[in-house]
Amino acid sequence: MSVTHPTPMRNTIADTVVDALDVGGPGKLKFRLAGTAGSPGTAVATLTLSATAFGAASGGTATANAITSDTSAAGNASPVATATLETAGGTVCVHCAVAASGSDINMSGGLVVGAGDTVSCSSLTYSAPA
Repeated sequence: MSVTHPTPMRNTIADTVVDALDVGGPGKLKFRLAGTAGSPGTAVATLTLSATAFGAASGGTATANAITSDTSAAGNASPVATATLETAGGTVCVHCAVAASGSDINMSGGLVVGAGDTVSCSSLTYSAPA
């Protein structure tokens, strides 16, 4: 049997994770070439979350409020492979995979971000484990 959480606990978990992003100012969504939660790797685009990054969780999922585009990405010739959600001070709260489809975060328009490109995020959710 696998570990499961009832919906009220999933809401608590999701709210705890996304509320941590608000500590010290607006959090960041960073797109990266590769890396792990402990060693996140090179960031090629940094998007700023709103002052209250996510709304309250429902059904174990929290939905992000407005996210400000990075209008002058650092870019790189290698494809984006991961992303992090971090506090303003750089503490990683979430590390996930990025791909063109079927991933934690899906990027349209290709995975290579060029220097000076604009990178935006039209929607983002965080779901606590079931």
